[in-house]
Amino acid sequence: MRGTRVVVIGGGVGGYPAALRAARLGAEVSLVEKEKIGGVCLNKGCMPTKVYLHAASVLKEMKRASLFGVNAERIQFDFQSLLARKKVVIDRMTGGITNLLREKKVRVVKGTATFIDSRSVKILETGEILSGDKFILATGSIPANLSITGSEKDSLLTSDDLLQMESLPDSLLIIGGGYIGVELGQFFRRMGTKVSIVEMMDRIIPSEDEEISHALKGFLEQEGIDIHTQANVEKIEKDEIGKKVVFSTPQGEKEVKVSKAAQTVGRRPYFLGLGIEKIGLKTEMGRIVVNDRMETNVPHIYAAGDLIGGTMLAHVAMAEGECAARNAMGQPSSLSHPAIPRCIYTSPEVACVGLTEKQAAERGDVQISHFPFHAIGKASLMEEGEGMIKIVAGKRYGEILGVHMIGPHATELIAEAVLAIEMEVTIEELAHAVHAHPTLSEGLGEAAMQLSGGALHLP
Repeated sequence: MRGTRVVVIGGGVGGYPAALRAARLGAEVSLVEKEKIGGVCLNKGCMPTKVYLHAASVLKEMKRASLFGVNAERIQFDFQSLLARKKVVIDRMTGGITNLLREKKVRVVKGTATFIDSRSVKILETGEILSGDKFILATGSIPANLSITGSEKDSLLTSDDLLQMESLPDSLLIIGGGYIGVELGQFFRRMGTKVSIVEMMDRIIPSEDEEISHALKGFLEQEGIDIHTQANVEKIEKDEIGKKVVFSTPQGEKEVKVSKAAQTVGRRPYFLGLGIEKIGLKTEMGRIVVNDRMETNVPHIYAAGDLIGGTMLAHVAMAEGECAARNAMGQPSSLSHPAIPRCIYTSPEVACVGLTEKQAAERGDVQISHFPFHAIGKASLMEEGEGMIKIVAGKRYGEILGVHMIGPHATELIAEAVLAIEMEVTIEELAHAVHAHPTLSEGLGEAAMQLSGGALHLP
């Protein structure tokens, strides 16, 4: 299929990997992007958030440097320098991807695409018509918005807005205790902002394992973040210092006065103006419907990333984009999500893969192990003994069903657990795998040993 014309609409983490993969397979690729290459992840999401969180982590380490015999006096934080640092990182990343696209001869078209028919799109800004043999849609998502009394007069900030702030607020209330809310909440708290988080469910990060959720809440509260769960925001009023947010809880009505208020209640697929109704593209509950080959109901049109709903994570979008490109180029490929890591870059970090204990128990008998980070030598010397590694396994066969971590570098450690689940490794096989010493990864091996003869470094 060399020479196949592939048009990719959207240059984010679903679109640019699709464009690169199609080009490597011999396609003539055009990539349409109306804003910046890299999309939300590189410009307004994953990367800038992690720049902020890394800065907050460095600040924390400097404040406790004396533990390691290092004198760090008169520590100062310069928010403007951090903003400049964020721009440097974003420019480096987007520049690198732009160069990759250029090297693979992907034509990047600046503008907004809309379908004329199922074989061609028009660029609204220029009037140019692009025709293709195959189309891959990856237009991403936008922040979801709440309808709250008072917000129509003075709109709530979004996660995008929080990352574009030029100065730090004195106080901030975040509506939504998912991964975006807790990450940004911890950053602003460590920078000196008084932070409150309001979550309507009975716990923060409600989609993750219950023990991990409660542990993270405890760590965030230790840093001074006020967390209100089972709380529904009723109204927002202007106040002499900014806003007064009123919310109901099982204990009664409460109010918090803050200088800024934001909503981080997830994202929703975005394809406004794409003209999918003209070509009969099927949608369901606000998302474009695809099968496990990323095919839509129109045979030569594929979709990937946040546009199709499901697990809205950057690495999932990348995998979906590549899957779509392979199928578009005649290489049969399917994608299921049995072992997708879910990472939260707070401190301590949270990383999970597979089923929670509750989900696994609903399917059959399970066995559970917990191994604390304080029993790991590497964590001890780092003075980062907070948290644990939890394994959920089938009781009859010992198959690993889920791994849940909260602790130092958990987002890196989860890779071994992802591979273990993907390759259907049993508890006994994982326990017998030799882990280097001293490393944090020893904790995963010890957690497996607990269910296979007993951990070495626990009573």
